Amino acid sequence: MIYPTFNDVTRYREMTSSFNGYNRKVSCAEGEFSDMKNMTSAYYPVLSPRDKRGLVKKFVNPLAILDKETLMWIDGDTLYKDGNAVELSAGVRIDISEGMLPKNMTKMGAFVVIMPDKIWYNADTGESGLLESSYVLPADTPLTFALCDSKGDIITWHDSEYYEKNDPKEGDYMMSTSNGKSSLKQYSSTTRIWATVATAYMQITATGIGKNFKKGDGVSLTIDTTGIEWADAGNIFVNDEGNGVLSTNTVITDLSDDAITIVAILSENHVFQDITFKVERKVPDMSFITEYNNRIWGCSKDGHEIYCCKLGDVTNWNCFAGVSTDSYAVTIGSDGKFTGAITYAGYPIFFKEDSLIKVAVSSTGAHQTKESMCRGVQSGSEKSLCILNELLYYKSATCVCVYNGSVPVSISDNLGEVRYYKAAAGTINDRYYISMCDESNEYHLFVYDSTKGLWSREDNTQATYFCKYEDDLLFIDAGDKFMKSVRGTLIYDDSTKEKDFDWNVVSGKIGYTLPDQKYISRINLRISLEIGANVDFYLGYDSSGVWEHKFNMSGSGTRTYTVPVIPRRCDHFQYKIIGKGMAKIHSITKTIEQGSDT
Repeated sequence: MIYPTFNDVTRYREMTSSFNGYNRKVSCAEGEFSDMKNMTSAYYPVLSPRDKRGLVKKFVNPLAILDKETLMWIDGDTLYKDGNAVELSAGVRIDISEGMLPKNMTKMGAFVVIMPDKIWYNADTGESGLLESSYVLPADTPLTFALCDSKGDIITWHDSEYYEKNDPKEGDYMMSTSNGKSSLKQYSSTTRIWATVATAYMQITATGIGKNFKKGDGVSLTIDTTGIEWADAGNIFVNDEGNGVLSTNTVITDLSDDAITIVAILSENHVFQDITFKVERKVPDMSFITEYNNRIWGCSKDGHEIYCCKLGDVTNWNCFAGVSTDSYAVTIGSDGKFTGAITYAGYPIFFKEDSLIKVAVSSTGAHQTKESMCRGVQSGSEKSLCILNELLYYKSATCVCVYNGSVPVSISDNLGEVRYYKAAAGTINDRYYISMCDESNEYHLFVYDSTKGLWSREDNTQATYFCKYEDDLLFIDAGDKFMKSVRGTLIYDDSTKEKDFDWNVVSGKIGYTLPDQKYISRINLRISLEIGANVDFYLGYDSSGVWEHKFNMSGSGTRTYTVPVIPRRCDHFQYKIIGKGMAKIHSITKTIEQGSDT
């Protein structure tokens, strides 16, 4: 006789002891989480909330932060060095008007450069000044143009007719004119030859003309020749600005308070009493700057020019004397504005949204650029550029990229299909911290662990500036305007650590790939709790959006908690763990009974 039988229900246990971070994709593997708050991969494979941050300093209007041997930042219109306000020189001020934001700070040796204010500050001496300088000839001030030697000493010369009647002496000068062009010659009694002077110099004399400049400055000279007759003007001032205004770019070879010397030749000396004249040392307007090889490199706001300053001189950007230490400028022909700049792997690199431009720096001054079409830096995410473990990370228009010098590669698949903008980032140890805004204008602070390839989500912090400082990472929170430290370092006497914070994780959909119905009969959590920590466990069935509270864990020490679960038939389920205080989850074990497919 055959009797009816009952088949045993298939029962199996799943233990998760390796927790693999944040995964916002449609398919989320076991041990990954579709959502999380204030979690970290620092204790991998253990699931743990992040460490408490340090509340370092309260700001009023934070605009920039920089680690320059000592910590420096801009708060409002004040520059701070190691927590103390810096007294800038007279006439030097930080402009906080809308058109002068945001601020860019970079360092070169002892110098800190602040853009777009065009300010320099020497962190060693405390001196400061403006990168640009100008001199405008005061009214009724005599202006003299005179031929001189390289030392600035005025020289006297005669024309050829004079020496037809007089014998030349050693060192005499003669002005020779041919085809409308003048040349200066000097006599040698040894060879009895008039040798052409290779370089002729002109001294410009006026009260106070040299006080705001230095030897070697590249300057622009502008003169209004309306109403005056001066045959040499067109040869010296080669640029016609219109309406009688002429200009030239040149280099100051020598100077005193009341005189500057430049390379030029005069057929005759001139003194002007009532004339408009100006000397300017200019710096181009730049969107982004970076330092490499004792030069500051920058790019223009319109997306076409790349510049660098004179070697070792942050104030000179238009010094073109034909030597290797000259300034440099090049035009980039491709469309689009520059979106970021950084120095990486021995190259200043300038980004657009769809390309990057490397500058190959030459010791001879023959620098070269090479543009590669690839995923560049997203507009507005220039502060996402960071170097971590010899690799360059940044936010592109579609993803977070890592670049090793060849082509960028996306690392942000686990962030899902959400589009992010306005990214700022920093690095510490092996982790890349990036704060971004989503399409709903909500900010998220993510952390990418480069050695484990894991993402974590911390919270909704809008971090506007990051700065690595000693063995910690500082950032400025735009919400409460606090400068905070990731690892909890307390730098100043008034620094404190944050209080216990809320944290949570939400699992992916468990059993989603199996067609049969399931029953959850038991869940075991092995967890370590610190004193005062409190953890709650929730279950959600079949994507209903309803979370059922199942268990509360508190106390201290390490133990295994058995979560009482009344078996309930479902297609799939998720769990959520919410906590406050420090805890470490070592494993989660689920006992699941598999039912039929209906």
